[in-house]
Amino acid sequence: MKDEEAMFSEHSPKDKRLVVVFGASGISGGYVLRALRTAGFRTRATTHTDSGAKVIGSSADQVVHADLSNVETVRAALKGADAVYLIPPAMVSAEALYAMTVARVAENEQIRKLVYVSVLQPHTPGLRHHMRKAEAEAAIRSTSLNWTILQPAMYAQVVYRSYGGNSPAGRVPIPFNPDRLFSLIDLRELAEVGVKSIAESGHEYASYELSSTQGSMADMVRTIGRLRDVSLDPVQISTFEVKLTPRLAARSPEGLADWHAMNEHYDQHGFLGNNNVMRMLLGRAPATFETIARSLVS
Repeated sequence: MKDEEAMFSEHSPKDKRLVVVFGASGISGGYVLRALRTAGFRTRATTHTDSGAKVIGSSADQVVHADLSNVETVRAALKGADAVYLIPPAMVSAEALYAMTVARVAENEQIRKLVYVSVLQPHTPGLRHHMRKAEAEAAIRSTSLNWTILQPAMYAQVVYRSYGGNSPAGRVPIPFNPDRLFSLIDLRELAEVGVKSIAESGHEYASYELSSTQGSMADMVRTIGRLRDVSLDPVQISTFEVKLTPRLAARSPEGLADWHAMNEHYDQHGFLGNNNVMRMLLGRAPATFETIARSLVS
């Protein structure tokens, strides 16, 4: 087995350890790949589609096809790796199984480090997909791996894209009470913390609740409008009135049920966390939503 102390000591710009990133073609994958490259790691990105490979492009040193439901493709993707960064697909019933597949193959390949991207407050009964992430976390903790579990809040970049980032002036439909308060995370900062958990010692067997900023969805929509110099008016609509994107519409009935349950929970409670852990890990104050949105507008 590789020497763990040498393997996970603080990295240098010449660090050439290989990190395999599952879920690399999703919205957070690109940020992770860029952060790993900046830190000097070699990267192998996995995707299960040709379109995903095109999205990844040259962001990774290698791009391979792997299906989380197929053990052999997972094993091939992990050959020769030093660490694994697992970003699971959203709202899928087999998430715990996928996590266990990656974790067990990593054990067999003598890969000690695994970073799993979970979600803030996974033990939330009203959020069905969060509960499955809690199950996946339990599966990972049952292994011999040196694991770090990241529990991020809602992605600020997704909020920007979904609620006003590309909208014309006028109404911005929101399928829950827009005055509810939410904690968000900057995907750049999430990637920074994820890379730290691989590059530095001291993050073994840690579960980190992570958020960067906080506010109402209505205020965030208006902030986006001000930065874009357009007037945006957040308006609540029924979750069943939402015009689903092709990707969302193609989900299984269970996935759509998860999405409706999530909006119902948000409508009643919002979703709040605390940014003290993020502040500690970054060594600075986390980004505000205005700072994040300004970077996206520019």
